[in-house]
Amino acid sequence: MHNVKNYILLFLLFGLSFYSCNKQELEAEIPSYIYVNPFSFSSNYVTQGTSSSLISDGWIYLNQELIGVFELPVKVPILKEGSYKLEVYPGIKENGISERRSRYLYYAPYTQQITLEKNKTLDISPSSTYLSSTKFSWLEDFEQNSIPFTYNSISDTTMHKTTAAFEGVYSGRVELTPSMDFFECVTPKLNNLPSFGNDIFMELNFKTNQPVLVGLYADAQQIGLFYLNTTESWKKIYLNFTEGFRSNPGASEYKVFFGFENRVSYPEFLVDNIKIVHF
Repeated sequence: MHNVKNYILLFLLFGLSFYSCNKQELEAEIPSYIYVNPFSFSSNYVTQGTSSSLISDGWIYLNQELIGVFELPVKVPILKEGSYKLEVYPGIKENGISERRSRYLYYAPYTQQITLEKNKTLDISPSSTYLSSTKFSWLEDFEQNSIPFTYNSISDTTMHKTTAAFEGVYSGRVELTPSMDFFECVTPKLNNLPSFGNDIFMELNFKTNQPVLVGLYADAQQIGLFYLNTTESWKKIYLNFTEGFRSNPGASEYKVFFGFENRVSYPEFLVDNIKIVHF
């Protein structure tokens, strides 16, 4: 009987200790909150082209410590209080793919000194511009008198300007009739490209009712890299051309191409604000 009493006493003590531990764990800290709105973006149209952007995410840092990567807008609980340096870096979906989220290195982070208070929400409206170190090897907004593309010898048509524009007065447009099978246009030679190994992106706005292949000519070698998927409304996309250039380091010239075959009734492809950007 004496042993049984000891066991009961030990059990009660253990139970009280366990209860006390759980009680402490249940008394969670009260967080501060940051509500981060979608980014606004501006550019110098003359030297940098359109201010159109598609910043999907915010990479949030406090005093240079990464808090997390979040699709915007977002309300973020933070177990901190006091004064901090907030940095929100613009994030994109590379090549339009949700699984390839990354910081867009050419956009400047938003920075603000903030004070966090428990159980209070701080509203943040981040803004961004191109970093001053960003270079543009090519800009095409289709507002000039001519379109600078050349065409594959078997292309059944050419690109023309249209007032069904994304912005401004004109965009580029390609249409295939039922008697046409194929279209391919090629940019001029890209000049002032960065040293081998540096990242290179293409930005553009587009709308298409069938997939469009986008790729690279490294001298005479043609390399298909991406498909622009169908979209009924204008879409902004960021295409990472880095691997295409890296895989052909010895080429004497590089050009970008757009092409498609006739797969639907009356294929139509519209494009605007093409940029080649790098450091």
